[in-house]
Amino acid sequence: MASRNSSEAYDFALFEPKHQQQEAPQKKDNIIALPQKKLEQNRRTKVNPVKAVSTFLVLAVMLGIVSTMVYGQVQLTELTEKLNAATKTYNESTSVYTQLQMKSDSQLSLETVENYATEKLGLKKIEQNQVESISLSKGDKTQVVQKDTGTNFLTSLWESIMHLLS
Repeated sequence: MASRNSSEAYDFALFEPKHQQQEAPQKKDNIIALPQKKLEQNRRTKVNPVKAVSTFLVLAVMLGIVSTMVYGQVQLTELTEKLNAATKTYNESTSVYTQLQMKSDSQLSLETVENYATEKLGLKKIEQNQVESISLSKGDKTQVVQKDTGTNFLTSLWESIMHLLS
């Protein structure tokens, strides 16, 4: 067979290094290009001193309100505890008073007084013959007369006005 120097049967282009494939692909940067408009939107805004002071004042007022409410609750709790203690003392005192009142009533009952008078003092009950009735005639009366203090016109006028208003 005769060899031919032609490349018709073979595609040598497949074996040749390709210029495009040999060149390394370009590295992409991690930098994203943003338009100027978007850069302005994404930029951190500067702190506005008026806004910062107003925010601080609002937080201070809120803290004051919360602390006032907590203080009020603490005061309310303390007063409730004092009220409960006073109520307990009152109830105990009422109970002691009731006991002493019952003891006093039992010692000062009419029967006890009668027994004491008859046994210790030697007294007796009143009898019918010891009672004397008195009658007053209808003419005997007593009357309190006020002294005339020398009232004048202005005093009597004042007294009549006071009498009308009362």
